[in-house]
Amino acid sequence: FPQFCVCCLLLYFDFETGYKVGSIWFWGYAVNLAFKNTIRKPRPPVAQWKVKHVKGWSFPSGHSLVSLVLYWSIAKHFAVVSPYAELLYALPIILGLSRLYLRVHFVEDVVVGWLIAFSYLYFCEDLVIQFNAQFYEIFYRIFHILA
Repeated sequence: FPQFCVCCLLLYFDFETGYKVGSIWFWGYAVNLAFKNTIRKPRPPVAQWKVKHVKGWSFPSGHSLVSLVLYWSIAKHFAVVSPYAELLYALPIILGLSRLYLRVHFVEDVVVGWLIAFSYLYFCEDLVIQFNAQFYEIFYRIFHILA
């Protein structure tokens, strides 16, 4: 939900670029859910967790995968410059490591989440932007009615 809110804010500041980033995030989130619901790997034992409110499957780490997709896309498409770019590039690493610290993921969940995100951005980003271009006008009108 917080990442959805970030995408909505991006639409407000620059609709065209926010739409690209939101599209990339949306399909990255879908990739994450597809992997989780296909592989269905359980999390580490609950007794090891440092928090008690975690749910869902463990592999891949959605925090590492989806945060990397979102924050690196923001840095790229909004042409963010230092020092903010470094923060956007570091956030997914920090989030992934926090999942290990909280013991709600295995190391491979986090690392493979990052690898899937890298692969998705490298191989699919342009395809996603091209595919979602057909819906741009519809979303533009809806957003400006609601905003």
